[in-house]
Amino acid sequence: MVNEMTTRSPALPQLAPRDADSHKGDYGRVLLIGGSPGMAGSISLSASASIRSGAGLVTVAVPRRCLETVAGYDRCYMTVALPDDLKGFYELAASRVAQLSESATVLGCGPGMRTGVGAEGIVKTLCSQESDKPLVFDADALNCLSQCDDWKSMLAPRMILTPHPGEWERLSGVAASDRKAQEAAAVETGKATGATIVLKGSKTFVTDGKKSVHNSTGNPGMASGGSGDVLTGVLCGLLAQGLAVFEAAHLGVFVHGRAGDLAAESVGQISLSASDLLQHLPAAFMSLSDQ
Repeated sequence: MVNEMTTRSPALPQLAPRDADSHKGDYGRVLLIGGSPGMAGSISLSASASIRSGAGLVTVAVPRRCLETVAGYDRCYMTVALPDDLKGFYELAASRVAQLSESATVLGCGPGMRTGVGAEGIVKTLCSQESDKPLVFDADALNCLSQCDDWKSMLAPRMILTPHPGEWERLSGVAASDRKAQEAAAVETGKATGATIVLKGSKTFVTDGKKSVHNSTGNPGMASGGSGDVLTGVLCGLLAQGLAVFEAAHLGVFVHGRAGDLAAESVGQISLSASDLLQHLPAAFMSLSDQ
């Protein structure tokens, strides 16, 4: 059965209240991998959104050529340079990502990454790890997956995939124009793999094959570059605080859409940008207690 997330209800997951004696280590360590020359803003938006969504520590691993750009975007996260070439990640980057992931509690990959041998190596490395650490794949990480004939066998219950209809068409083979069939394919994939699929759209669909929900927060003003990057960061931030995979996806799309609605009230839908989503995430989280 599919539930509508129109209001905050018992079905909507909640973050636990913070202990007065807690510290940043109690709220998770997020490692985000992505970015490339000309697309440094994508992973920067994700990292800032993770911070705004409650992650204790956030590290961004990016190609060396765009490190300074990413580092200058926000002073609240850490940055690490990975081996690169003129197009993005170099083949040697995957082994470094494997090392960095050992100290992380949540992993996110894809925003602004581009595709190529280096990027594909990173995605395969993350999928092959014997770990229960949550992993969010977005954007070009999904496009890298789509290049693998056995991509479904690479998925696991710890993973969230966040495709838009075009990315899901490349993965599932189901036309982006057929929303119902795409949702059915998402349910089938969830059942087969245990992974959670967040199929983005005007009513974003979240499923793990057993539970499914449609989100009804959000508006057409969010249909602009960077909005999905913010969602990736929100999901990682919630996972870092201990929410289970499906629950983080459920709450994450609700809060992301709520931030978009608040931003639209402030600046209008036409002028709404991903930066506006970031600025309205705090109010979106605060509004949860008012529902």
